Amino acid sequence: MSLVTTLSQEFRRMTPRFDNFELRLTTAGLYDAFLRQTKGSSSFITPALKQTAAMSPGRDLKIPVINYKDVTVRSTRPLTIVADENTSALYTVVWNTYAYGFKMYRAQHKNNDVSYQLDWNKKYLAMIKKMRSTIEAAAYTAIDAAKTQVLPTVVGGHTFATSLLSETGIATLNDSYILNDLDPSMNTNDFDFFGGDIVGNQGLNAILSRMAGFSKFNSENKTLPYQDKFMHFSNSIPDAGAAKATGFGIADGHLGLLTRVEPDSEMRTKLKTGHEWDKVNVPLLGIEMGSYTYEEAVDASGLGAHATHLTRTGAEVFDFAVDMAFVIAYNSDRTTIPSGILKFDIATV
Repeated sequence: MSLVTTLSQEFRRMTPRFDNFELRLTTAGLYDAFLRQTKGSSSFITPALKQTAAMSPGRDLKIPVINYKDVTVRSTRPLTIVADENTSALYTVVWNTYAYGFKMYRAQHKNNDVSYQLDWNKKYLAMIKKMRSTIEAAAYTAIDAAKTQVLPTVVGGHTFATSLLSETGIATLNDSYILNDLDPSMNTNDFDFFGGDIVGNQGLNAILSRMAGFSKFNSENKTLPYQDKFMHFSNSIPDAGAAKATGFGIADGHLGLLTRVEPDSEMRTKLKTGHEWDKVNVPLLGIEMGSYTYEEAVDASGLGAHATHLTRTGAEVFDFAVDMAFVIAYNSDRTTIPSGILKFDIATV
């Protein structure tokens, strides 16, 4: 005789925050720099441009510009002046769509330890996590493509090759002076770097932490060169070769972010069928996305062993989508005209 047949089965107890680290948001400094400069006083993203972007789905969005030209300064005063016309162009904004959707089945939570709201929250957070890392990677591609290919004078003993300002030969990362030299390097290209952005990977983060030891209370103050800058860090900036840290110096007013949603989201369309479009502010992304929701009857028995009985059940569908354009200050010929984006890296001996 025994009580084995009535032995309690496994014990369960939901514990808040126990699985918090399953979904971790990436450090997205490049995207943050786009957001900061877009909202800044020097931004070229005007309210009128935002309004035009919102109306542009299905059509190209173009920005009229005037190309750079070189002029000849005379040493004479001729009677007849020769015309010297400007050359205009149309810059076409390049859009990319970022979208994700999921379904919810209320009946599967009827006898489940995981609540409907917890399940929804985790799916939503998973979307935000992947959106953030995907958008950050796109921001890196845009900024890296726009880095200056021209730097006439290299200051501080650094080298400039393959559109990269490099610091090599230092014994330790503590000896780095490249951040001190970003301002004069920018000035070489006639850019004022005051109030700009510095975005680096975690290698640069480590160097800045070391620089904190050279504060005003120690023998050398290395913190001053970046006190007038906005510092960001990104996990999407790779090191190449022997580099121990890599980053970008970005002059203010160079980055702009445009977004748009589908027309029905703008109009907040609601159909009698239950299909609805709207606009929602997505936390941790800092942008407004279009939402699309509807309900349907489905066979959800394939969800797993817990749902084999749900051969006909209700499903709620949620989808989120946005078009984004990473716009960088116009440059008609990057091979000959300097950019206010300077890529740099640091390598020890």
